[in-house]
Amino acid sequence: MSDPVLVIARARVIPAERERFIAAARDCIAATRREQGCLGYDICENLTDPGHFVSVESWEKRADVDRHMQQAHLQAFLAIAGTCVSAAPVIEVVEPRSVDRL
Repeated sequence: MSDPVLVIARARVIPAERERFIAAARDCIAATRREQGCLGYDICENLTDPGHFVSVESWEKRADVDRHMQQAHLQAFLAIAGTCVSAAPVIEVVEPRSVDRL
């Protein structure tokens, strides 16, 4: 198996929209974890900076990421999330040459 492709997303959620964002994220997480090629998918809130959420995804290959981006459940989440954030999220795809475990 080749090294996984990582997707890291960061978003600042408006305090009044936090619960709505979390509910939409839960639905997206559950559906995404069943997708082909998904090795891991988590969205976490920063404990020292409430409202700052980070998503860490791990995929078998880039084609899996591309397919994920077209899924209805992700598009539904992005539509809701887009109304919950104070600025556009930052989403980065990382294709490492190697991944070492510590």
